[in-house]
Amino acid sequence: TLNRPHNGNALTGSLLEELEAGLLSLAGEPGVRCVVIRGAGDRAFSLGMDLMAMSVCTPEENQALIGAGGPLRRAIEAIESFPYPVIAMVQGYAAGAACELALSCDIRTGSGRTRMGMPPARLGMAYPPEGLERFVRKLGFARASRVFLTAKYFEADELYAMGLLDFLCGDELEGFTMELARSVSRKAPRSMKAHKRTLREIASSPGGVLDDAARAGVNELVAQTMRSSDAEEGIRAFLEKRSPEFTGE
Repeated sequence: TLNRPHNGNALTGSLLEELEAGLLSLAGEPGVRCVVIRGAGDRAFSLGMDLMAMSVCTPEENQALIGAGGPLRRAIEAIESFPYPVIAMVQGYAAGAACELALSCDIRTGSGRTRMGMPPARLGMAYPPEGLERFVRKLGFARASRVFLTAKYFEADELYAMGLLDFLCGDELEGFTMELARSVSRKAPRSMKAHKRTLREIASSPGGVLDDAARAGVNELVAQTMRSSDAEEGIRAFLEKRSPEFTGE
């Protein structure tokens, strides 16, 4: 939980470092199969970087905060490299850096109250290229341009149509999201890890095509998964018309 409800769960360097550390810790927990990131309360997932904190920093310090190697980039890297699916439950607003943080998650859920946007142009700022690259990769050039050049907050139905939201729920956003997380966590662990790594490799490859070394690496993951006890269990359960019991072995 991004837990700063008194100021819209605004992001600071220390909060982002806590998020990174939490994800790195959970990645080593054998019982963890899925993570949900949410904001405290129902006003906002997060209103983005804490502008009050930024107002007392130098331009160089603020650029370092959200640029390459900074706390925002490291938190996003922790999300994308987490071995299992990460779900962003976007209640209320997700603005600026928080919008990118949500976009870096594997799945995003929202309700009719969800609003997302990238307002740097409203603030006289330019967003770092790492962020724009992520939006272009995930949304395509035209939609990424619309997001940044209009600097508007998009409503829930627009977000769903653009791909910024994967699931659009009614008022039961938390219940829906947690049931989705439980459903995801019941899937075969090796399969989920292989798929997430392969998708990430494809997304980061030029033209979305794996080079020989990356292809060999993910093919080895496929081979390991096919040889696993869970693969045997999955086939057996299907033939026996029952739910599989996966162990990650």
